[in-house]
Amino acid sequence: MSGPTSKYRDKEIVDALIRKIKQITNEIEDKVRIMHVCGTHEHDLVKAGLRSLLPKEIDLIAGPGCPVCVSSAQDVDEILWVADNHNVIITTFGDMMRVPGSKESLYQAQGRGVDVHIVYGVSDAIKLAEQNPEREVIFFSVGFETTSCVTAAEVIRTKQPNFSIYSSHKLVPPAMELLVQRDDLEFQGFLAPGHVSTIIGAQPYDFIAKDYGFPVSVAGFEPVDILLGIYSLLKQIKENNPHVSNDYKRYVKYEGNVAAVKALNEAYVVSDARWRGLGTWPNTGHEISEKYSHIDAKKKYNIPELNSIDLQGGCICDEILIGKSKPHQCKLFNKTCRPDYPIGACMVSHEGTCNVAATYEEIIWEE
Repeated sequence: MSGPTSKYRDKEIVDALIRKIKQITNEIEDKVRIMHVCGTHEHDLVKAGLRSLLPKEIDLIAGPGCPVCVSSAQDVDEILWVADNHNVIITTFGDMMRVPGSKESLYQAQGRGVDVHIVYGVSDAIKLAEQNPEREVIFFSVGFETTSCVTAAEVIRTKQPNFSIYSSHKLVPPAMELLVQRDDLEFQGFLAPGHVSTIIGAQPYDFIAKDYGFPVSVAGFEPVDILLGIYSLLKQIKENNPHVSNDYKRYVKYEGNVAAVKALNEAYVVSDARWRGLGTWPNTGHEISEKYSHIDAKKKYNIPELNSIDLQGGCICDEILIGKSKPHQCKLFNKTCRPDYPIGACMVSHEGTCNVAATYEEIIWEE
């Protein structure tokens, strides 16, 4: 094995970390539940088989870290209402095409003639608007801080008159706070998302440790990164010393990417946000600020109130998103709801907990 990431996959280092994790786990009396809040963490730790290496006393649970999975049916319904009632071109990321609305997905709507284009990012959507000056182009923008900072730059910069953005952005730290506050969840620490943290830094998680006594580790995605993050959390739990440990220093700074954070703060205002099956969570979203309201599709089009339905046919995405249930506990899992035909949003993206479980079926989920 060679290359810049090889040391983060090195078997000897992995084995050493597993030994240290087992040793410190023996020194902690109770079972430890750790929640990660990143779909890439779920994908990479399952692909690497890391759960099977951990002591049975450690339960690593998946939280709402997949931006496609948490997108509400109402957001899909609203963007389709605009498409059905106005002469617009809808643009969005490929994963969003199959996210179910109340009645159909963008992919299904495309089949009946709705003009939907897959783009790699907001700049591609703006180019499409430049090429079609007689049409309105909307970018259906979804994601956490990692993605929304790129869109923020274009919110500030673009002058394209026939272009607007439908913002469905979510914020990670306030969502983590709401998870800590829930009475129906029991866990002892957070594995914080590496990608998001490269933008916002480690500082925004400080209040989780200080105000709630919850250990936090900012972790990367290679096996060594993930195991180091788990060990760091176990050490904090054992020593009763909750703090934010930056275990991804090669990419994450304490203060984050200052320029990106500045763009976020200028382009957006913090708002309430709809989370798939979980209702509206206060202060967990980003809407376009009043200064740039001319580019806000929600203000540009008079969207009526819609009676949207997030969960269809027995889907339990809501419970899976917050770690109350695991994929195999859903009666639809890998039967009527599959990666090639997702009924629930958690089955759509390769970062979705259900999609990951279905893709790597040899992983055995504990009851």
